[in-house]
Amino acid sequence: MRVPAILQGEARTRLLQGMAFGAVAAVTIGFMWGGWVTGGTATAMSSMAESKGRMSVLVPMCVAQFTAADGAVAKFKAAGPYSRDNIIGEFVKNVASTSMDYSFARACAAGVEAELSKAATKS
Repeated sequence: MRVPAILQGEARTRLLQGMAFGAVAAVTIGFMWGGWVTGGTATAMSSMAESKGRMSVLVPMCVAQFTAADGAVAKFKAAGPYSRDNIIGEFVKNVASTSMDYSFARACAAGVEAELSKAATKS
């Protein structure tokens, strides 16, 4: 059996170099511009999307619960911008069996600010 000329000598070296270069180029282009991600990045992206989806449902409930509390809005308006998430945590402990954490309190505070500015423009 005869081996083709492309698999012998200098031609074989060039073939293997071309295959290696093509593989490196495909991986580089795939990760840089093709949208490929590693498993860890995909997991992080998935958990972030889950958190954002959960927040989009829970924040309006938190805002409604906060504005219904006695004296909450007045204390919120009097507080500085950096302590408003603490005020939210003081009046709302959990929403739909989700406990209040820092990111949830900040999102709820932003929702309360938006709600108050909406109410102020209507008046």
